[in-house]
Amino acid sequence: MQRTSQFIRHWTGSALVALLIGAAWIAPASAQQKPEPDPIPNAPGFEFVGIDVAKKTALPGLLSAPGQTTASDMGQNVSELPDSPGGVSTDSSTSAVIRVIQPPPPETKVQWKIAVQESLLYTGVMHTFNLWTEAGTRDALYGPWLNNYLHSVGELRGWSDSDRFMAPYAGHTIEGSVFGYIERQNDPRYKNVQFGDGRTYYMSLLHSMVYSAIWHTQWKIGPVSEASIGNVMLHASPGFITLALTPTLGTIDMLAEDAADRYAIMGLENRSTNRALIILARSFLNPGRSFANIMAFHHPWSRDYRLGLFGENYVLRKELVAEYKNGGEKPFQYVHPPKPDFEREYPKEADIELSAFPVYEHFLHANQNCIGGGSSGASRVNPYLQLVGELSGCLVMNMPAANQSGDVLFFGGGVRFTPLAAHHVSPFLQLMFGGERVTHDISDAALRDKLLGEWNDGSGTLPHYPMRSDWSSELSRYGPTLSVGSGFDLVLTRAFAWRLVNVEYSHAWMGDADMIQAQDAIRVTTGAVLRIGTW
Repeated sequence: MQRTSQFIRHWTGSALVALLIGAAWIAPASAQQKPEPDPIPNAPGFEFVGIDVAKKTALPGLLSAPGQTTASDMGQNVSELPDSPGGVSTDSSTSAVIRVIQPPPPETKVQWKIAVQESLLYTGVMHTFNLWTEAGTRDALYGPWLNNYLHSVGELRGWSDSDRFMAPYAGHTIEGSVFGYIERQNDPRYKNVQFGDGRTYYMSLLHSMVYSAIWHTQWKIGPVSEASIGNVMLHASPGFITLALTPTLGTIDMLAEDAADRYAIMGLENRSTNRALIILARSFLNPGRSFANIMAFHHPWSRDYRLGLFGENYVLRKELVAEYKNGGEKPFQYVHPPKPDFEREYPKEADIELSAFPVYEHFLHANQNCIGGGSSGASRVNPYLQLVGELSGCLVMNMPAANQSGDVLFFGGGVRFTPLAAHHVSPFLQLMFGGERVTHDISDAALRDKLLGEWNDGSGTLPHYPMRSDWSSELSRYGPTLSVGSGFDLVLTRAFAWRLVNVEYSHAWMGDADMIQAQDAIRVTTGAVLRIGTW
């Protein structure tokens, strides 16, 4: 045992050293100053130079821009000047040369290398915390890595992961927003986007949500994940809750943080110059943004689109706030971006719909209830028809004993008929076909406590952290499932709708999972819908 403990400490120390080396490698790239966007994107600059042809000197009152060279400086006749985008005009006595100075094209490419580095650093921070605080995670580093990793991923089932409310609905929500802000701060198109910027803002949220979904999936079941480093699903209840909800709730968190930054934090900065108060407000009212700033080696309270809090910026900030208190204008105000010269007409029927929702399911034969959630996506074929995909699950209630649990997982796709998709109230009818997995789990709590005591955080008689299979047994049933349902959406804005209700009947061709009889069920869902393609 002593040799085992020494190995664990040696491995953990090596892992921490490797993470520190990785952070040092990431720091220079992430800390690089990114080019600021042109104040007026795509607007060419002009240099006006008045020239006396005979004397070859600049006329008074028309000065060249700093750092630019006039024709007179070069001692050159106008007729000898090369062609220029602005053209050249001459007369018998004087000539004015107008040269169009084209600015460099605005940077639009996402800095993927830096974004990936920051995301890996954030992943390393989370793994370091787990290894530091959880003896079971350190012990799970033993054993055949690939076999345990694949076994852990294969254990995913149901909805709940046995965590309390704060972990899946608060901790993972902030995790999703951190990945989202990492994408935003490395995307020049949306780096300084603010709540209220219309289509640009919603496009930014969509990009962040996709990026967050990819990285959270990696964190859960990827090659550098909880499944591969710690084999979490072999030791705890393995639910889909975080895979389905973390990106969507993380996006909602970003929206809330951006709204807080525009209204609450900016309002505070218009009334106070107390640096400690502003730093606390920026950091704790925007936790996702703050942690993403740290991953880029910036101050957590950093804002590129407002005056800084130190040096000359702070002196100017105090002057502006003092003027405002004496009846002047607000120093910090949100300004709507200018409308484009040509505004495209968007359809009222959403091309793509993404939804997150809670689930209530009632099994008709066993008089049991199941509560959980899920997410779905729909792609429009025409104004009246959509293709739909869904992943959802629920935890069976009313189990006969506290040591018993049951869960249901559904995955499938189908079609949705939407006859009034362009209306404020949009009814629909949908038909879906997929698969269902029902699991009944019986745990021996006394045996679990006994095994944990024998293991004693690696210093007891049990050689390894006990797995769920050591103190619980489960029975699973699989089968194809067909469901038909109907409901209606209330369209709130072009970007959002609320699925007020969706009621479905489902039938699964499978046997009982002990006392759980989920073959025939009524499902009721409600939830938020992000509508894409209407803005």
